[in-house]
Amino acid sequence: MPSCMIHLHTAHLLRGKRGALFCAGAVAPDAIEDWRGKDHTHLRDVPDRAAALAEIARRTDPRDDFAEGVLLHMYADLLWDENQLQRYWDSLGGRPAGGDWVPEYRRQISLASGWIYHHSPWARPLWEKLLAVPPERYSPLPGMERDDIRAYLTRNFRWHEEHAGPPSSFYPPTEAEAFVQAAVKRYKAWRGN
Repeated sequence: MPSCMIHLHTAHLLRGKRGALFCAGAVAPDAIEDWRGKDHTHLRDVPDRAAALAEIARRTDPRDDFAEGVLLHMYADLLWDENQLQRYWDSLGGRPAGGDWVPEYRRQISLASGWIYHHSPWARPLWEKLLAVPPERYSPLPGMERDDIRAYLTRNFRWHEEHAGPPSSFYPPTEAEAFVQAAVKRYKAWRGN
């Protein structure tokens, strides 16, 4: 999974006339904290993740900004896992057994996220708009309550405000930007717009 700000940057570039609700949807699926639950809600536990996601896309009303943002999140995660996460594992000599690789990986995506937040003039104003959206407007998501989503957004806004560190050495700004641009282009083609 990419960082919160990589998701938000992708949504920011795609939102067009869509509002903050679309962008909230684009980060909301990560509000679930249980890893097994997240693997399930992110379709990582199904044999054909791409086909399962295509079925969800077929059922997603493109006029529902929040649901469309969630779909973007799921699609970006699929692309990230197939490319950037795999690249990280390859740097370790293949997918490691166990979870010893996770803390450093999460540190690298956190650094990338903080860098994007503190070097993008649109980031803070967009976060403020996300936090102004009443939770009642969020579409239901499996495994989480609307208040869980709101708490996640609030927590992440505060974290990004407080973490203006260096860029990621593994996912430097140019790498993150290249991923975002490719994800935007591929999502548009995938959704037919």
